[in-house]
Amino acid sequence: MSQIESKEYGFTLLEMMLVLTLLAGAGFVLLVKLPNHWERDRLSFVTTQLLEEIRDTRQAALAENDWYQIKFYTQGEPHYQIFKEGTRIKDISLLKGIKFLGQPKDLLLNASGRSAGTTILLTNSLGEQRSVIVAPVGMRIREK
Repeated sequence: MSQIESKEYGFTLLEMMLVLTLLAGAGFVLLVKLPNHWERDRLSFVTTQLLEEIRDTRQAALAENDWYQIKFYTQGEPHYQIFKEGTRIKDISLLKGIKFLGQPKDLLLNASGRSAGTTILLTNSLGEQRSVIVAPVGMRIREK
């Protein structure tokens, strides 16, 4: 005589509710934390991009024995432009939510590698700040 065993597999309502509650909690934490993380990443990206643009422009001025200028615009959409001997060669817009803090002085880079020093402050919508510092002597360019 063979006996048929009935095995039912599945989840109880309580187990389903527990899993859904845990997933909802994790989703809420991500929704709260991710936008702040993205803001920090955008600020870091824009600061690094500006740093590299200034370094590349300084290197071009030295290599080509020409003068370059970087102008900063805070009105409207914040951006900066790079000029070679008065002719605009590049226009770079800041990412959404990033802006200049104050009005940075324009940079004039000549073939000797010197320029008036300046500090360019950037901020995001969270109020976090980063700065790019251009030293007047030796044209040391760094981020702080």
